[in-house]
Amino acid sequence: MSPSAIRRLDPATITKIAAGEVIERPASVVKELAENALDAGARRISVTIGSRSGAVDSIRVTDDGCGMSAEDLRLAILPHTTSKLRGVEDLGAVSTMGFRGEALASIAAVSRLSIVSRRTDDLLAALIVVVGGTVEESGEVPAPPGTTVTVDDLFFNTPARRKFQKSLGTEMGHIAGVVERLALARSDRRFLLVHNGRTRLSTPGTGLSEAIASIYGPELGSGLLAVEHVTPACRVSGFVAPPQVQRPNPYQVFLSINGRAVISPPITGAVRAGFGTLLPPDRFPFAVLDIGIDLALVDVNVHPAKRQVRLSREPDVLAAVTMAVASALQALHPPSPSRSSVPSLVVERPGSGSAPFHGIAEPVPSYRVRTDRQLRQTTFAEPAPPVPGIELLGQVDRTYLVGRTEHGDLVLIDQHAAHERVLYEQLAARGRSGSQELLVPVVIDCSPRERALLDEAKETLLGAGFEVEPFGEGQVAVMRVPVVLGHEVPAETIREIVGEWIGGGVGPDAAERLVRLVACHGAIRAGAVLSTEQGERLIAQLMAAKHPLTCPHGRPTVVTFSRNRLESLFMRR
Repeated sequence: MSPSAIRRLDPATITKIAAGEVIERPASVVKELAENALDAGARRISVTIGSRSGAVDSIRVTDDGCGMSAEDLRLAILPHTTSKLRGVEDLGAVSTMGFRGEALASIAAVSRLSIVSRRTDDLLAALIVVVGGTVEESGEVPAPPGTTVTVDDLFFNTPARRKFQKSLGTEMGHIAGVVERLALARSDRRFLLVHNGRTRLSTPGTGLSEAIASIYGPELGSGLLAVEHVTPACRVSGFVAPPQVQRPNPYQVFLSINGRAVISPPITGAVRAGFGTLLPPDRFPFAVLDIGIDLALVDVNVHPAKRQVRLSREPDVLAAVTMAVASALQALHPPSPSRSSVPSLVVERPGSGSAPFHGIAEPVPSYRVRTDRQLRQTTFAEPAPPVPGIELLGQVDRTYLVGRTEHGDLVLIDQHAAHERVLYEQLAARGRSGSQELLVPVVIDCSPRERALLDEAKETLLGAGFEVEPFGEGQVAVMRVPVVLGHEVPAETIREIVGEWIGGGVGPDAAERLVRLVACHGAIRAGAVLSTEQGERLIAQLMAAKHPLTCPHGRPTVVTFSRNRLESLFMRR
């Protein structure tokens, strides 16, 4: 008889496999330990990160919670030991951050772990040292009440997992993101994040608005709109920023359920829906919301790292979130649009230079000067080719150029998308990406996560013409910007570019995204009045591009109505 092909794994291998499900990277350790501190009733949680040789070398989490006895420590490092569940019936109403008893055992299996913990009534603290899952030391030491967990040499015995860790900037970005989310979800607790002796984040523990201001700066914190909405399904509370604070992706929609930070695309979509038409379809808001719901209606046991949850009354909760956000935005009371809802048509009399038809205003000098400057940035080194068979007729709604081809076709050109395409191709060719020093540096508030990503991406930014330097805690100063943005770049424009770029993270496409953003913000805007000469120059530049029919984001630049199509629309054939 042949031996069985199925065998039982040894306990050490089982533990390491389980650890891989829970401990993906250094940020996972920070998350598990900080959540344990919250469950221990801590009011102050300090996270200290040490790094050397471009990698995270040590993690220390200190709290002032209830502490553990020596016997508790011996049990806590074993798999599936917990103080938070008594039986399977408790899974239906989990109110704590952790409950599976996996965190400490998983961390201990892949690191050198030291825990010092003291209960208030004990004279000395209990100590335990675990290396690769094996207890190497235990005893008593002097220490203040609370618990300190130190993790050194993470993944020392799992080299494959260590090999796949990212750069220090990326890993610090993930760690800062974890602490930010916890600090926003539990704003009644004080959080401190220190890296190599430098404070990266510090929240006061006095409330959500103060936590937001300490992480993202007082400028954002002072303009927030309070959200408070109660339905039979849940209670939604927190803050949203006004619609003008926009992000290209949902990374600054922070959600928590009963104080547990979670990621939920459906709830994020409900937040976005609450803004309705106040946001463009491809933009997302800044929001920090907590959803209070009956514990029996939430399943927190659907993800190994507890990042996602399942709701039994999800449609009702989503509707409540959308209504809560919409109600908060009603406080804005936006003024009625001053422009008519009927698009204006600017048409210049053929052969009369820039003289418009009666009743249509000439472009104001400031518009003309700015547009001339923008078009000069994309002027050809050699003489520009003539407009390729397109007669410019005018402009619709200060956004679309109207033209007629030699074959009688009607052409509509999106002036922003067209100039964006021209700028993008010239920037991508690296021949026009010089930089210029700003007369007054632009100071930008940024969160610890954003600061870590900026530090990592310094060379990428320099390659695109941006010079960014540290400027105190929680701020950076932009010293130089690409020439194509002009000499008088509004501070808000620079903040938008850097903010949007950070939102996408620092990945293999970071340089490409930055070029697209610079092209977008440097291009002629919708709403700019163009003269005939300016419109013709723009069309000539567009038609000389390699890919003139779409902008860098894939939107069309030109829409053509053939003569046959026009006749069909008017039922002439």
